[in-house]
Amino acid sequence: MSPFAATITFAAGLMVGIVCFYSALNQADICVGGITAIAGGHNLFANTLIQAAFPEFYAILSLLAAILMGNLI
Repeated sequence: MSPFAATITFAAGLMVGIVCFYSALNQADICVGGITAIAGGHNLFANTLIQAAFPEFYAILSLLAAILMGNLI
């Protein structure tokens, strides 16, 4: 493996790790807020489920970007 390929692989892994960590923190905040609201008697299950999917979408996009970076090698 060339140094360029190793650098691209490391950068892709680091990028996915950082984005997935940030996505998990935001998704947890959204779910906690939704669970608290549902426990309070509000009917917000569908809204919470939809909003919890958005941070996961960012994690999927970062994985796709890493796969595309891998194809540069």
